Amino acid sequence: MPHAPITNRWTPVPDQGTLDLLRAKQYTALAVWLCMLRDATQHQTWETSRPIAAFQEETNLSRQTIVNAQNYLAENGYIRPLGGGGGSRKKVTFAITPIHNYNGKPAPPDAKDPAPRERGDWTS
Repeated sequence: MPHAPITNRWTPVPDQGTLDLLRAKQYTALAVWLCMLRDATQHQTWETSRPIAAFQEETNLSRQTIVNAQNYLAENGYIRPLGGGGGSRKKVTFAITPIHNYNGKPAPPDAKDPAPRERGDWTS
């Protein structure tokens, strides 16, 4: 499998989320979540709608393993399905839980989930 070219772009990954997935031994969920975060930062939005085949190519995981990982991530609040999938044969669109201090400013303690289309500060 060829590696992606280095684009000098970084992907924000919350330390606590990463540690929680590692402690839960959800290694495949972590790999899928990282792929979803990378896609979201490339498109400068907190949404991703990549087909399962793209995840398979990047991670070498089976289709069912990726679906199980996405289900785990959704059940634990890392992502939220927005539409598609099921019997529709459409790509599933997921909203990724935003990283509140992505732009260097911590979220207020009473912050609620932002609107699904929030874009954040992508120029930092």
